[in-house]
Amino acid sequence: MEELYTFDKAYQKLLGLDINGAEIAGFKIQGLKNARSMNDILALSGRVAVVTGGSRGLGLCIVNRLCEAGASVVIADIAVEFAEAAVEYFSTKDYKVKFINTDVRYLPQIQAAVDFTVQEFGKVDILVNNAAIWKMNKFFDLTEETWDNTIDVILKGTVFFTQAVAKQMAKQGEGGKIVNVASVAGLSMENSYGFLTQYVAAKSGVVGVSQSLARELKPLGININCVLPGGMVSPGAIHSAPTPELREITNSHPTVPVTDPDDVARVVFMMATDISNYMHGATVVADGGARLMIQK
Repeated sequence: MEELYTFDKAYQKLLGLDINGAEIAGFKIQGLKNARSMNDILALSGRVAVVTGGSRGLGLCIVNRLCEAGASVVIADIAVEFAEAAVEYFSTKDYKVKFINTDVRYLPQIQAAVDFTVQEFGKVDILVNNAAIWKMNKFFDLTEETWDNTIDVILKGTVFFTQAVAKQMAKQGEGGKIVNVASVAGLSMENSYGFLTQYVAAKSGVVGVSQSLARELKPLGININCVLPGGMVSPGAIHSAPTPELREITNSHPTVPVTDPDDVARVVFMMATDISNYMHGATVVADGGARLMIQK
């Protein structure tokens, strides 16, 4: 009787390669037998992270997820009262969280935050550039001050915090993970009525800078990637509510999906783990389908 489900010898060799792994021309293939477990890949025990703007909203959710996986975290933020409350809360969960008052517009304060992190925890393995400000305004009402502050916090802060941390990572010689929080607005997929010119400019810059730096930092073993959130219900969003005039305009347009910031924080967390080892300069969209015109 003819045997069913038999393999050609050539396929048996390939199956053995899949299971056992091999080294071919200097390139190592792990194989299933040697594959790391997902628990190990997602673990951050012994790693140290800095999260800018980590005192509330998305930043706070990111800190929580990093700590949950075992990381020690420094919150670099200017919202002192919120940050101190966050540190107190995390202490009840036995998470290792420190805070340093940091305005990301100023390079000396950025360097002080990096030095503080090394002093407290000995190194820096992960940076999440999350600090941001935003304000809805008509283009004709845009002021130089609003433009400068938005660009400085979001784009300048991201660039120079990355520079300071990347220098520290290079000194450590162990690589690292840098995750930049941009926005779907950075892909010119802002809302249908505009009013975010300076924010779009800054977030577009973050996307471009992330892709450029990915090339330069890869030889150092540093992964730099970008997460692009859509709408979230956060203290920052509520605080930045539009004027009655703008609200009337926005209410006449289709609504887009909004979500709990933790939905995005989990994506940022993923990019900070070994999940992203083969990702450099990626733009990962987490917007509830807004770019596909999926409505709320």
